Amino acid sequence: MPEPTHILVVDDSPTQVRQIQMVLENDGLVVRTAGDGLEAMQCIESEQPLLVVTDLQMPNMNGLELVAAVKNHAASLPVILTTSQGSESIAAQALQEGASSYVPKRDLATALVPVVRQVLSVNQAAQSVQEVAQFAVESSISLLLENDEQLVPKVISRLELPMVELGLFDEGERMQIAMALDEALLNAMVHGNLEVSSELRQIEDGKPYIDLIAKRKQAVPYKDRRVTVQLNASPSSVTIVIRDEGPGFDLSSLRDPTDPENLERAGGRGLLLINAFMDEVRHNEKGNEITMIKKKAAPESE
Repeated sequence: MPEPTHILVVDDSPTQVRQIQMVLENDGLVVRTAGDGLEAMQCIESEQPLLVVTDLQMPNMNGLELVAAVKNHAASLPVILTTSQGSESIAAQALQEGASSYVPKRDLATALVPVVRQVLSVNQAAQSVQEVAQFAVESSISLLLENDEQLVPKVISRLELPMVELGLFDEGERMQIAMALDEALLNAMVHGNLEVSSELRQIEDGKPYIDLIAKRKQAVPYKDRRVTVQLNASPSSVTIVIRDEGPGFDLSSLRDPTDPENLERAGGRGLLLINAFMDEVRHNEKGNEITMIKKKAAPESE
């Protein structure tokens, strides 16, 4: 089977399809399109794409049904939702059932390409884990990381290995765990240790955000802070603790990351995804440590 080379965009609105296509093609990506979920599945069965970007509200087969169909047909194929006001609860359900990420429609011009690139990077790291240790029973990993975003995909690949060894989760679930890890690691490095606010992304196409990250990587005390990662995996669950050395944050100031209505609000996107993809999420009192737990589903009784 040939290697995937294109992004599949699914939407019943020709105007919306063209907008998304232009945004992605302007970044050098190859795009093909489908008008609804049924047509999308035909395209996927004919030639699997790198990734699917889909609307939620469509005739014949909607976005939620498409997510379920993709998970059954190709569990490792990532699906990104485009969300609009009024579709929050459906989008939240789709994230829990297999979608990899989402982009509010109002932010397509600025946020779609970074999210697509993030998901492709994480998925590539997840797929690179091939070896299976036949006799693995339990596994623990401890890492001490510098504040280098370029390391994150490789770190994720390393953390995925025990889950593969122990037969934990299917490819789609491991992809979602990888997305949660990506968000948590970047939060620890950029927002925790470097103390760079995500709100700067909204200014001047994110240039102040990128510039401040680069500056603080060279400045005391930020450059000397590290991120600690501890993973413990058993045949029934995985627990991951990520801690930064920053000042922490006020937990009471957080919007409820489990509330679907927050899908359409700026900020807090990472924690919303983490809570959608993991079974348990908790923070320490200081706000500089996150614990994420994913449990293997019990086999269905016949």
